[in-house]
Amino acid sequence: MLTSFSNDLSHANVVYGYKNYTELEIGNLNILFSVPHDGSLRPVEIPNRENDLNGNLKNDRNTRKFTKFIRNNLEILFSKKYGVRMIPFVLYNNLHRIKMDPNRDLENCCHNKNHDGFTAYHDYHSMIDLYFRKNFIFSNNFDQGLILDIHGNSHEEQWVELGYLLKKSDLENDKLSNSLCTSINSMYSKSFLSLEEIIRGENVSLGSLIENKSTIKVVPSPGCKSPKEGNYYSGGFITERHGSFYDISKRLNTIQIELPLWMRTDKYIELSAKHIATAIFDFYQLHSLNSLKI
Repeated sequence: MLTSFSNDLSHANVVYGYKNYTELEIGNLNILFSVPHDGSLRPVEIPNRENDLNGNLKNDRNTRKFTKFIRNNLEILFSKKYGVRMIPFVLYNNLHRIKMDPNRDLENCCHNKNHDGFTAYHDYHSMIDLYFRKNFIFSNNFDQGLILDIHGNSHEEQWVELGYLLKKSDLENDKLSNSLCTSINSMYSKSFLSLEEIIRGENVSLGSLIENKSTIKVVPSPGCKSPKEGNYYSGGFITERHGSFYDISKRLNTIQIELPLWMRTDKYIELSAKHIATAIFDFYQLHSLNSLKI
């Protein structure tokens, strides 16, 4: 059962799910970070998942730590801009991925729909639906909400992969068709920019903003429009389930962010997270994601 929380942001407000397997840091900004694959709990009551659709039962190391650095940097950036404390929501799965994976459908999230694993799975997605979408985005009449689903990969390309639910074949086109469905349909429906500009445009796309003033390689972006034959994750279940791929009336936009291993090492994690936070902040401002529904 989900706990209640205070509106006083002078201290951290945290909502815990069943047996503390899920954890939501309550914010006052229409951005939510999802961290599904860096939990450490391995309760014996939940059997290990024996296989995975993508053959991956390992955690995405340091994605929790990386997200905390992003969150702290965003708080500083928004405070400087607006003069008030503004912090994003952050949702963690505290279970190890071998026990429960929120980025899978109901049939594949845990072993034989184990009660505890299944309950934690429902808590994870319910926290997004209830606390972020319904009780915050809708209640405060925000026109848009942004969910950033944070993952890690060990692909040999060592690039940041941004997933909008576009296929490799879509990205191979010189220009993205405005008729394509993406996980940011809601944002696109309110924008004067083309889909190509929002996803791969110079100085306006998240990929471009991450690449700017850095040696970080991002796909898709102006510098790397398509992964071609390279490794690339286009977005998973969380991106599909909570974004506006099917329904723009949800007012939510999701982007899966896959971080290469080098960015998550102790040597580079703080600097990398600060750079990503700045790119997210600029993306938020450029696309007027702070606007209210009229």
